[in-house]
Amino acid sequence: MTLRRRTWRPLAIAFVPAAATIALLAFGRQATGDTPPTASPAGSAQPDESLLGTIEVNGSAGLPPLPKMGVVPIVPTGSADSLVNLVVRRDMELSGQFDVLGEDTAPAGPFTHTTPMDLGGWRDKGAEYVLRVFAQPAANDSAKTELVGEAYLTPTSSQAGAQKAGNPVGDVKPAFRGIVATATTEVRAASHRLVDLVLGALTGRPGGFASQMTYAEKVGRWRRVFAIDSDGFDLRTIGPDNATAVSPAFGPGAQIYYALSQDYSPFRVVQGPNATPVPVNAPGSILGLAFNADHTKMALTVMDSGTSQLWTGPRDHLQAMPTQPLANHPAFGPMDKVAYVAGTPVQRVYLGEKPVSPPGFMASAPVFCDTPQGLLLVYTVGVGSGADIIASDTSGSGVRRLTQHEGANTYAACSPDGRLVAFFSTGKRRLGAAGSGGRDDSGAGLFIMPIQRPWLAKKISNELGESLRWEPLPPVK
Repeated sequence: MTLRRRTWRPLAIAFVPAAATIALLAFGRQATGDTPPTASPAGSAQPDESLLGTIEVNGSAGLPPLPKMGVVPIVPTGSADSLVNLVVRRDMELSGQFDVLGEDTAPAGPFTHTTPMDLGGWRDKGAEYVLRVFAQPAANDSAKTELVGEAYLTPTSSQAGAQKAGNPVGDVKPAFRGIVATATTEVRAASHRLVDLVLGALTGRPGGFASQMTYAEKVGRWRRVFAIDSDGFDLRTIGPDNATAVSPAFGPGAQIYYALSQDYSPFRVVQGPNATPVPVNAPGSILGLAFNADHTKMALTVMDSGTSQLWTGPRDHLQAMPTQPLANHPAFGPMDKVAYVAGTPVQRVYLGEKPVSPPGFMASAPVFCDTPQGLLLVYTVGVGSGADIIASDTSGSGVRRLTQHEGANTYAACSPDGRLVAFFSTGKRRLGAAGSGGRDDSGAGLFIMPIQRPWLAKKISNELGESLRWEPLPPVK
């Protein structure tokens, strides 16, 4: 899909009194996403960019090199074999947990489901881990397919010698073997679940690829809601094509909830492809929407009588939340704490009554990331004519940059396992940047980056939207 972008203008404000236009200006950029936040309002001093630091690059972050992984290039016996291998290799490349070797580095093949594993040969090619995945018919159920993942550790030189002397190659056993049973029509989704199992076995923390994202995007006259898989596949629209939809979020029953306005009427909460109305007891027009982790509580940005206010609580018992002026873009964290953006003339990220984003920088779109290294707040700040994504702890300390001077980078969303951050970027990136695997990751689109190694960011889609959210798929029953 080709996107046409235009200069930002307030979104559907005909129903709001004129005085509310000023209140919407700060929020409008977050609702529409057409213009990233600028560094500071016109005429004010530019903030000190050194407060944000510089982005870590390969070799400067004090991290050990990623372990190298070989993925066995199986000779496919059917479409499920081909698909599971494509999905698993791509997910492992995106995960930021391994340096995935190219297929041309594999030892001499061909490779089948049962080919003896020459782990010494893989070690000679540089692989420390070897992953073999394939599909096989499920026993006693012709409508099911089993996806098998086998992870092997390659031997050191001394171990390889001992193995050859006392253990034939054909007797090598995997360090981990996982099986995911699936309907033959759901192989792609099941392949992501297999990756999550393997990552859990090899790293101690299951992956987050059995998940999906949702966002809003301008299409023609309107804004529509979209959903997309974690690897950038299966893009699909949600809701009507003749109305303005903003602020999608995953809610109860794995349904996508969003705010919808038709014919410039006030925004109301709806859910699902049929835009089923969702009654809420908050007055005014709904321009922001979030759910807590178990989807039992909501947070809404409500425009009423020329002001914006946050309302939180169970859907049938929402209450106004005390905030700074012009509060918007709520995000739930652990213990149902709510981060939001507020203030004038410069909007900052707040947690409760405390500002946590750097002073002087226009901030937007906070999200909590429960990373293996601890809980972080990730959000966008305006820098010059662009915007960058930064991370800090929940007190505002330990600020570090995740992007730097690569266009407008906005609307971060954290993966369910806390190791990846997705974001939209206008894409002023260098061709063949480090970690791109030889692909052209320049140009606008949706990117994924490991939060510990942001220089490994990779583009997964050419789509460019706003209000990005990322949540796991519901468990398979």
